[in-house]
Amino acid sequence: MESKGLQDLKQKIQDYQHYGIVLLGLSSFMYLGTVIPFAGKDVTDEIVCGTTSLTGLGFTALMYFQAKRLKKQLQDIES
Repeated sequence: MESKGLQDLKQKIQDYQHYGIVLLGLSSFMYLGTVIPFAGKDVTDEIVCGTTSLTGLGFTALMYFQAKRLKKQLQDIES
């Protein structure tokens, strides 16, 4: 039976991956707001959507980096 620490570590890995997926979806949605034209959109709207999209992509990369780091830590513990 696995210890509580290993279960927590696996749960954290799964959470980071889920956060990354959600942030990637949000970033994609915001990017679409940047490239799809609609009435009443001005330059500031494009800047906000573009900045939010890039910020979301940065946090997505951070989440996957953390998940990768924890996976390596889990492999070290299990070996």
